[in-house]
Amino acid sequence: MATAGELVNGFSVDVEDWYQVADFDAVVAFADWDRYESRVGRNTDRILVLLDEVGVKGTFFVLTWNAERHPEIVQRIAAAGHEIASHGYAHRLIYEQTPETFRADVSRAKATLEDITGTPVLGYRAPSFSVTGRSAWALGVLFECGYAYDSSVFPIRDALYGLPTAERFPHVIHRRDGRGLWEFPITTTRLAGRNLPLGGGGWLRVFPYRYMCWGMRRVNREGQPAVVFVHPWEIDPEQPRMRTSGRRGFSTHYVGLRGTEAKLRRVLRDFRFAPIRDVLGLG
Repeated sequence: MATAGELVNGFSVDVEDWYQVADFDAVVAFADWDRYESRVGRNTDRILVLLDEVGVKGTFFVLTWNAERHPEIVQRIAAAGHEIASHGYAHRLIYEQTPETFRADVSRAKATLEDITGTPVLGYRAPSFSVTGRSAWALGVLFECGYAYDSSVFPIRDALYGLPTAERFPHVIHRRDGRGLWEFPITTTRLAGRNLPLGGGGWLRVFPYRYMCWGMRRVNREGQPAVVFVHPWEIDPEQPRMRTSGRRGFSTHYVGLRGTEAKLRRVLRDFRFAPIRDVLGLG
């Protein structure tokens, strides 16, 4: 079993713009996305600069609607040596799609990103981690579409996402004809019989950094890698404000934005990271 200091964790960025999140679904229609100010390029560049400063490579799950309009963003990420992976095309929750529409979405996303970079796309992350009990069928679709890993399952109970009985650590969920599909679940730590969420995103923004550090060290002491995720809009406290009650009846979208970049810098320096494909041995 590896020690915490030896373990390499996965670092990831979900490349979506500030208005493309599930909390805004009720007030921002997909058909109107082109009407909103795009800030994803400048914010992604800020993350690229930070990663270069600390010497970390990661995985960028790109929302392909953005990639079609701004292929230069994808090219800059790839040129900096990071892994390009898929965040789907339209940021629709999987359990609100049919298997047919989901297959079309993830196939289009994979093909588009591979056309831009000229390299295979191995990984996928669902919008809002929406692989749940209602949409577990999606993992079979990903396997059939040629993906090598998924990082969408969150082993917690939440109104928007979560599969609380899922395995907490990376494992193979499909294997056939010499090919497998890995699942790298969003990181949790176990305490008092419950899975506590870590991972990043809102958990990184809302909670003190010491919580993230404590939880990741616990996971690494179990001999397991964690995965950290962030969105470009989370380091952008100047983004436009919009009224929303979110899908849970409340929203944390604007909470903690001013402190995210400093917390992110700390976690990148306190732990070892690599692209998810490398952590899984798929690189």
